[in-house]
Amino acid sequence: MEGHSDDEIRARVLAFGQGHLLQFVDQLSIEERRELLSDLANVNFERLEAAFKVALESFQNGTENKDDLLRPLEPSICGSTSEDPVQTSRWRELGLKAVTEGKVAVLLLAGGQGTRLGSPNPKGMYKVGLPSDKTLYQIQAERILRLQTLATEQSGVRSVIPWYIMTSEFTKLATIKFFEDHNYFGLDSHNVVVFEQYTIPCLDLNGNLMLESNHHICKAPDGNGGLYAALINPKHDILRDMETRGVACVHVYCVDNILVKMADPVFVGFCIERGAECGAKVVRKVNPDEKVGVICRCDGKYQVVEYSEISSQMAKRRNEDGSLVYSAGNICNHFFTIDFLKQVSRVHDHSLPYHVAKKKIPYVNSQGQQVDPAEPNGIKLEKFVFDVFQFTSRLTVLEVVREDEFSPLKNAPGGIKDTPETARTDLMRLNYRQLCAAGVEIERESESEVVECEISPLVSYFGEGLETFKGKKFRCPVLLN
Repeated sequence: MEGHSDDEIRARVLAFGQGHLLQFVDQLSIEERRELLSDLANVNFERLEAAFKVALESFQNGTENKDDLLRPLEPSICGSTSEDPVQTSRWRELGLKAVTEGKVAVLLLAGGQGTRLGSPNPKGMYKVGLPSDKTLYQIQAERILRLQTLATEQSGVRSVIPWYIMTSEFTKLATIKFFEDHNYFGLDSHNVVVFEQYTIPCLDLNGNLMLESNHHICKAPDGNGGLYAALINPKHDILRDMETRGVACVHVYCVDNILVKMADPVFVGFCIERGAECGAKVVRKVNPDEKVGVICRCDGKYQVVEYSEISSQMAKRRNEDGSLVYSAGNICNHFFTIDFLKQVSRVHDHSLPYHVAKKKIPYVNSQGQQVDPAEPNGIKLEKFVFDVFQFTSRLTVLEVVREDEFSPLKNAPGGIKDTPETARTDLMRLNYRQLCAAGVEIERESESEVVECEISPLVSYFGEGLETFKGKKFRCPVLLN
């Protein structure tokens, strides 16, 4: 609706039965009225109506069972880091070569705030209570620095891994300021590219848009699947930037996994060797009832099927060796070629489905009062980054060891799982295992003593280089900087 008059915008709002959004317009200042009409001019009412219709059907009919459509992944597209050390080493060398050639970038999905953690800041600024007091952002930046160093040492040529960070209007400015205040943690600021995803209006349970204030509508980021539209947003033109830098493939991951290996050479090398245009890291489900989506074939296409879409009977199906048939737990850790990202962003983005979540959404009521609901009162619409699997015939899936690579931070301190406490413990246990494997003796007063052992990513990316400490004894707590 850009370029349309105020009267045309108002008429369109009324035509879609959303006149309540204009109830305060005569009370607004000129600037506030301009902001409200600008908000409304950018709303795709037709698409919102269609999305709400789908949401309503899902609420009324419940989650669709997909048992009859499911087929397991073909063994030929699957691999594992725990089967053959020689094979894993070969993948690592192949991936590291791609890094040295400047062909690999990393892309962080960081549009969410730490609200569930009790923090108003971007989740990447959160500290889980490590001895070093580092944030998630710093840990990830230092892993990139270390991998650049390893690649440079191997090739003799300075290696660079561009870091693209997708934020939202709620996290962008805070993220930029945080990196500026910390001098980008030693990275070249030119190689840290912060961009913004789109937002989408929130709806109440009747399908009406909601007012956040008397001159702004309620909006939320359009999910991590908003990546594809954001990549070709003319404001940033991220895909063009990647091509200009000579990037051929991108490692995409979520901010809240404290164990994530950015631009992991093993994963990159695995995908390159298999000729994949799209790849996924997975962890094996701990049991049939674990609430995690699994990657499989659904109606002939690759897809992440949510745990709620599979019956208990299907989830418990096992292979002859006793392993679960549907065991590839999705951890939102992906590989994409630039060519595949171009195809998805320019051709398929509009056909990606919206997923619906009931939420408690603060709003302004008809009396102009701010309401903070105690119960879910609306829905947020999101796209998921992995819904593009359906568009590829060249998918590869790499199973990794959960304890080494996946510990998400989802819930507030004191919770049962996926908390700051579990993230901190998982990282320190990993570092403890790495030191022990290198021949270091860690002294503890008892086996029940909590392991406090932290290795700076600047010292070691995946356990390499620790052999220099072989034969030494350390006493907990251990902090290697």
